[in-house]
Amino acid sequence: MNNMITLQHTQIKTSFEISTHVVEHVFKVTLYKKLIGMVSRYTLNEITAKYESVPYAGKNPSRCGCVMKTTHDLPCACELSKYVAGSIPLETIHIFWRRLIFSDQGLCEADVTITKAMETISK
Repeated sequence: MNNMITLQHTQIKTSFEISTHVVEHVFKVTLYKKLIGMVSRYTLNEITAKYESVPYAGKNPSRCGCVMKTTHDLPCACELSKYVAGSIPLETIHIFWRRLIFSDQGLCEADVTITKAMETISK
């Protein structure tokens, strides 16, 4: 079991490294300029799939359905239509998709330590 988890961990770390250093040809356009090396390849592929439906959905949320925004907190087709001439801002991507490391650093907004937690519990 430990070997299997170690292997999965190594595969995920490898995927993160590839996301940071390797850029596919399809992502070398201005649209992805601010996202390259900052989000996972999976995220870029999901955004690309939604971007292909922009001509159909346009800026109409009823056609788009905004499923990607609701389920993954990634820009949906109607939101991506705003960035056709520019690039997608990094702020539109949820922090979960921007984490390319395993540390918990930066994930928690409040500065909580175990000492504070233990004091709270003892009170």
